[in-house]
Amino acid sequence: TLTLLFLMPEQPAGALVYYWLISILGGMLSLYIIKHEADARVLFKQYKFQANYDFLTGIFNKRKFEEVSRVLYDRTSQSPSSQLALIYLDIDHFKQINDQYGHYEGDQVLKELGARLRFLLSSSHTSARIGGEEFAVLMPNCTYTKGLHLAEEIRHTIDANPILLTSGDTIPVTVSLGIAHYPTNTPDPQTLPLIADRMLYKAKTSGRNQVCSTEKKE
Repeated sequence: TLTLLFLMPEQPAGALVYYWLISILGGMLSLYIIKHEADARVLFKQYKFQANYDFLTGIFNKRKFEEVSRVLYDRTSQSPSSQLALIYLDIDHFKQINDQYGHYEGDQVLKELGARLRFLLSSSHTSARIGGEEFAVLMPNCTYTKGLHLAEEIRHTIDANPILLTSGDTIPVTVSLGIAHYPTNTPDPQTLPLIADRMLYKAKTSGRNQVCSTEKKE
């Protein structure tokens, strides 16, 4: 406005009014576009998170875990010197927790388990919730002994630290784990899920709160 008045001191008042209206409308349009763009970016991030991560635990969901697994299986099979370990773990008697404390507190148990996995695992490991109370951990460049040690560390950490519920109660929680290793257990990395699942079933049917594995070829 000052520039217009300086350049054209005899500018009619009506012209200034039109200038103000156009400026205000232009500013409002700019703000709308900026807000729309910001909202779109937030929604995109939310959709991307929901597509890859489990909404309760904050770790990968089953779809993303299978995607990462396929890449690692292919990469490992093409490198004779590579090693790969897969852990399946399942919360023991999770249905009883839901029945006794309610599904909301059951969700708290799942959240805490996800948090403990994130704390225990390194950035090179991939963890995911692949079922209701079932989790998986994939460890590239991991020896059989190291994978077995990590599985036992997970089991012990969960067993030794009761979980605090939102009600203020603390409950003991244990997990059963099955581990499979390439090339110790199989010449084909693609079969690791089958072996880990069998080992998990063995752990649950032979007493729970334990790690089951084998050094034999499956």
